[in-house]
Amino acid sequence: MRCAARSGSTVHAYADVRWNSPAFYGTAAEILDGRKIRGEIMQSRDGTDPVVTERDFPLKDRMERTSKGDHDGRYRTPVISHRAARGAYADAVLFLDWHKDGRGYRAHDYAGSPTV
Repeated sequence: MRCAARSGSTVHAYADVRWNSPAFYGTAAEILDGRKIRGEIMQSRDGTDPVVTERDFPLKDRMERTSKGDHDGRYRTPVISHRAARGAYADAVLFLDWHKDGRGYRAHDYAGSPTV
């Protein structure tokens, strides 16, 4: 879901998001009120790893496009970069806000990339 690479002291990362939704007629707007992916660069340390930079990318328009009821898709975020010490890695969090459930965004975390 994410990739990290190092160039000197700068770490570059992106998320590659893919979804496979059931085919139905209508739009994703009927299922979700909001959706976004957060790309993060983390610094590996003892204890909790701090986020050194993060950026949100909306998925709303991309997930609502439909072709004959097919809601499958893919999106690669732009690259985020940050100067980071050795042991940095990329992480991604998917946020979904289900239609009219009253709970707002819920985070779905994924395992980070290998350290670079």
